[in-house]
Amino acid sequence: MANDDELPRHFVDALGIKTAYYTAGEPNGRPLLCLHGMTASGDAFRELMQGLSDEHWLIAPDIPGFGESEETHPYVLSHLVEWLAAFHDALDLPPMVLAGHSFGGALAAAYTLAYPEDVISLLLFAPALLTAQYYPDFVKKVSLSLGLADLSTAVSQSPRVVRRAAKASFYAPENIDEAVLERRVRAYEQARASAAVLKALSFYDFQPELARLAKPVCLVWGEQDKVVRPDDGETLLTLLPQAKLHFIPECGHIPLQEKPEACGAITRQWLADEKVRE
Repeated sequence: MANDDELPRHFVDALGIKTAYYTAGEPNGRPLLCLHGMTASGDAFRELMQGLSDEHWLIAPDIPGFGESEETHPYVLSHLVEWLAAFHDALDLPPMVLAGHSFGGALAAAYTLAYPEDVISLLLFAPALLTAQYYPDFVKKVSLSLGLADLSTAVSQSPRVVRRAAKASFYAPENIDEAVLERRVRAYEQARASAAVLKALSFYDFQPELARLAKPVCLVWGEQDKVVRPDDGETLLTLLPQAKLHFIPECGHIPLQEKPEACGAITRQWLADEKVRE
């Protein structure tokens, strides 16, 4: 179900980059920090954040080059990890549960490998962790499904093309609330760094490092994901020391907006289990 209520937006300087971020809930010493995917923004977590704000503290930045955040160079994962570390420090955050969707999942994993002391556990929605192994096929799928025919952004594309591309990652776009589609279109139009994301993923092979990712990991996948293949979830179960996997039926690449209730239930249970693991 869509929620038309906007989240509070704030700005902070992180690594010299003006960074926009959204918040929900009250600070409680254990933030859930959410990293969006390509052609999206922090607002993609709106339903999840509002659904959990009764018990949890949630923060969702716009990654540089997306949403209202400034752009940055070089656009590589190591640089984005340092931006995220600066964002963490600018907000003076304690150790956090780190969530990420698609490219945001890759960034979450890279950050955890670099700064394991900052991360309690990971909640990853269709993370793009294995795409380097089948990169040409991945680029082809992403380009076709997201309308990035020239691996560029939506800025120069027609409104009709943008709207069609904004729908493409959903399993059943005809069932998506119109307000959610409008938010997707807006985020897509602001996704200046989409081509840079594809290049960044091509130069980072996670597989040799995943055994070092010694944190509890919750993996969530739409069964009909056509962008990051669901089989990756099964493979990651064998590569990550402490992973659990959930599949959501009748769901494409954006479960946060296509199946928000299911994502909320999985997340709430994961956070409750986290307290038990302490």
